[in-house]
Amino acid sequence: MYKSLFIPLFIVLIMMAGCMENENKQETSKNEDTLNGNAMDSYNEEPLDGQVGYVRFKKDQLDQEVEQKRQIKVNKEQMADMISRMILRYDGFEDVATLVTDYEVLVAYQAPENHDREEAADMVQKTAYSMVPAFYRVYTSDKSAAFTDIQSVSTSTVYDDQYREVIDSIINKMKEAPQGKVQQNDDQMGDHGMSTGS
Repeated sequence: MYKSLFIPLFIVLIMMAGCMENENKQETSKNEDTLNGNAMDSYNEEPLDGQVGYVRFKKDQLDQEVEQKRQIKVNKEQMADMISRMILRYDGFEDVATLVTDYEVLVAYQAPENHDREEAADMVQKTAYSMVPAFYRVYTSDKSAAFTDIQSVSTSTVYDDQYREVIDSIINKMKEAPQGKVQQNDDQMGDHGMSTGS
């Protein structure tokens, strides 16, 4: 009788040990970049609403060669959501669509009747710039076709055929509308961003 219980019990114990080892590996890889020994320097497992973000590194912890090549990643969907919501807080803005790529923010909006087009574009552009890393470029349009244009690529990935060409084409169309007062030089974007001249 004990033999028949031993085999299933042994299998369950092996499975539990394997799961625990997997959890430990995930925890180690998650925290391997932060300073060890102080729980306050680790990532928060499940951050509370309103909790601040905090991470601490010492330079010698990081491989500087790898860091020079590290790409900054943002949650594009959340960024687009925040930008659209912030713009809708302004009086007169009733309809906003935002697309965030790896290097650009494209914002289509319905121009408020009580604002000059240039002034509205400036408000939209500055709002978007205030929410993204400095290497991003922001393009705006109050033309109704811009909504359809950016929605057409809303499910795209950077790996799709013709992705860059489609984004560049949309940007060129958006540039026909007021862009705001923040000066941006597409030539400074380096190897990413617009692949064709303006």
